Amino acid sequence: MKFTKLFRAAAAVVLSATLCGCSIKFGTNIKPDNNRYVAKPSDSALLDKLGVTYAEFMNDYTYYLNYMGIKDDTEESVAETCKSRRTAIIESLILEKVCRIKAEEYGVTELTETEEEQVKTSADSIINDRISYYAANADYGSVDPSTLSDEEKLKRGGEELDKALAEYGFTRDEYYEKQKRYMLGFKVMKAVGEELGRSEAEKIFDENAKISKETYESDVSYYEQSNLSQYYIPEGSRLIKHILIGFSNEDISSIQSLRSSGDDEGADKLRQEKADALADKVNEVIGKLDAGENWDTVSNTYTSDKTGNTYYPDGYLLVPNGTSFMKEFQAEAFVPEKIGDRTTCVTDYGVHIMLYADDAKITESDKKTVVDNIFASLTQQEFINKTNEWIKGYGFYDNIDYDILKIDKPDDEQTSE
Repeated sequence: MKFTKLFRAAAAVVLSATLCGCSIKFGTNIKPDNNRYVAKPSDSALLDKLGVTYAEFMNDYTYYLNYMGIKDDTEESVAETCKSRRTAIIESLILEKVCRIKAEEYGVTELTETEEEQVKTSADSIINDRISYYAANADYGSVDPSTLSDEEKLKRGGEELDKALAEYGFTRDEYYEKQKRYMLGFKVMKAVGEELGRSEAEKIFDENAKISKETYESDVSYYEQSNLSQYYIPEGSRLIKHILIGFSNEDISSIQSLRSSGDDEGADKLRQEKADALADKVNEVIGKLDAGENWDTVSNTYTSDKTGNTYYPDGYLLVPNGTSFMKEFQAEAFVPEKIGDRTTCVTDYGVHIMLYADDAKITESDKKTVVDNIFASLTQQEFINKTNEWIKGYGFYDNIDYDILKIDKPDDEQTSE
């Protein structure tokens, strides 16, 4: 069992919602008392704070089974998946409890007004979703649901939800408490990050910037194909926007077929013929730009490269001596003398009206964003390391009821990771 990535993976399904009820076969139908602890610390004095009850586990697990439409978790087709889910659930519940007590140690138990509102909004959304679920799946007996108003159905759904929660001794308040524990987990992770500090993230950025520069100078193709421009952009690089008046797919295929056969002269000739045929449309676009119409508006109307407009709104990054773009496009990108100047070129894909949109460089804001991302990753890893230590230190590995939960007990190697 590895207590890793829980706040990213388990939280989405386990921490964020709860659903009980429905007749579901769980294992051999062993049903201990709801108050039985299925995971607890070695120190009995911490049992009330850290112990996970069978009811808490089944509340989340029943939600999962209902959500997935599983009536019998022993069926061969779902048995292993359900077993993995049970492991994830008990892990996340333990982590919730540990984070709550660690929040006290870090002094982050108080939620801000914004955090309280986030907790309430999340809990209300889950409750409303569960009410709608029960309203849609309730047994209305001889009453035709279509004859009931939405208000009547939701009232019935609320009654069914409360009934299902009561099976494990819960009320709707549990949703709020669960979301609060979830929020506390993130506050603990943030506190861990504050202990860690940003210096290591800044050091990693600087090291990556050096490597990126060396890579550009030694292998520009690899530099372009990698995600290295977030660390280093060579001097003289440009952001180029273009409006592609494209050839038809059939024409592109014909041109590329000639090139593949080694007939570059034939490919160039066919390409120019097709470009000449687009002259009127190209002139129409240039005319609109000359008249002062907004570049992006004109581009979104005429370009064949709408994907580029979506993913590269500031323009494509072109570096000196780059190889990722077609040679004509690469060469022409560095012809305009000043930002705002335009030019055109023809490639095997069509006629490009090109705009020297801006100089490409890494600003302090850009660097901060990347450092923030590195720091977030380091914080998350440190949080995972600490939670592993905390959980092992509390003795949970030896005090989980693996038989009742029907999950595998980890070996020593797993618990040491």
